[in-house]
Amino acid sequence: MKKLTRMESTKEARRVLNRAGVDLSYCQFSCYGHEVRLTGWLCRTDGLDFTGAQIEGMVHDFRKCLPGFMVAGDTDNWHFTSEHISYIGDKDSRKTGAKGGAEEVQTTYEIDLDDFDFEAS
Repeated sequence: MKKLTRMESTKEARRVLNRAGVDLSYCQFSCYGHEVRLTGWLCRTDGLDFTGAQIEGMVHDFRKCLPGFMVAGDTDNWHFTSEHISYIGDKDSRKTGAKGGAEEVQTTYEIDLDDFDFEAS
C-alpha cells in the first residue's frame, strides 16, 4: 500500500464527498495523518438530508479509496465513525427541554464491515 501525501488524501476525500453529493458550502473536511474529519452541517447538494444508508455508503467509499484511514464525522446533524453512525436530527426537529435547551433526538446505525471487500479496487 502506497503512502499518500496530505494533498493526495485530500483529493481522494473530495472525490468521495462529490460522488456522495455532499454540499461543501455547509460541510468542511480535513485529512490529517490517517483520519478524515467532517464538521459543519452534512447535507446533499439538492438541500435534502442524508439517510443512514447513504452515510454508510460514503464511509465504505472512504475506506475503499483511502485504505487505512479512519473516518470521523462530527457534524451538527450526524455523528459517525468507521464503526457507527448516529443521526442527531435537524435544528427544527429538536425538542426543547425543561431548561430551554435543545434535547437531541438520536438514532444509531451499526456498520457491518463483513459485507464489504476492502482489498478489491
